[in-house]
Amino acid sequence: MATPTPAPRGAALPPPAVRPGGAGPGWRIPAARTSPESLAGRPPLTDRDRELLRHLAAGRSTGQIAAAMSISTNTVRTRIRRVSAKLAVTERQGIVRTARGLGLA
Repeated sequence: MATPTPAPRGAALPPPAVRPGGAGPGWRIPAARTSPESLAGRPPLTDRDRELLRHLAAGRSTGQIAAAMSISTNTVRTRIRRVSAKLAVTERQGIVRTARGLGLA
């Protein structure tokens, strides 16, 4: 595999939406692909799961969520993983996007 060569000094970079890992102005995050019907066979969300979703949607950090819910940060991470599995999404933003799309947060 060839090693990428750096761009010449002063050369324009591709827009952030094209660069790996970049999301620039006007970049649109795709809508959630989870529908209520696709969650039918999955375990239901508990009241604590919904509380966690509200904190995530508000943009709170793991430590802030832990303090607000009176649980440890490790428990917050575990609950995020479990809610992620219930909603069939993989990242924190995806959890929030899906929850909002379903009217849960």
